[in-house]
Amino acid sequence: MSKSLVTESAEMLCHKAEKDILNVKVLFDKNFYPEDLMYDIICFHATQATEKFLKSYIISNGKTVEKIHDLDILQKAAMEIDNSFSKIMDNCLLLNEFVPNVKYDDDENPVTKQNINDIIKSLNAICNFPPIKTMRDSFGKKRSYKIVTEIITKPSAKKPPKI
Repeated sequence: MSKSLVTESAEMLCHKAEKDILNVKVLFDKNFYPEDLMYDIICFHATQATEKFLKSYIISNGKTVEKIHDLDILQKAAMEIDNSFSKIMDNCLLLNEFVPNVKYDDDENPVTKQNINDIIKSLNAICNFPPIKTMRDSFGKKRSYKIVTEIITKPSAKKPPKI
């Protein structure tokens, strides 16, 4: 049985990842629905953006990549090209934990507000990781669009006043 390989170009994957990031930003910044209803969708787009950025990086470096969704495997494949990808390993591992939850209905382990803040922080770290950021900037200029550089997280809870 042969393995199916990604056929999209690095540029196309990066462009699609930018759309995922825009979706995260719009959903996170706006209150279209109660926040907790949006957590799964925000998380889904964050994991999708990361997956596409990793695949784009691998392909842009002349390698092939399987049609997989495991961020851990993709991060390790990117690390074979550039060992500095070890710096985003924890971010990829965190996001990878949520992949099954957001792809399949999981009422027992819902994505929480604290999870979302951690997810956004990890997504920001990955998006601004120098090799990925350089690639994003290059493709953004080529397609004439401005990239989202950061999504601002909301406080997870208000601190009680000091007495």
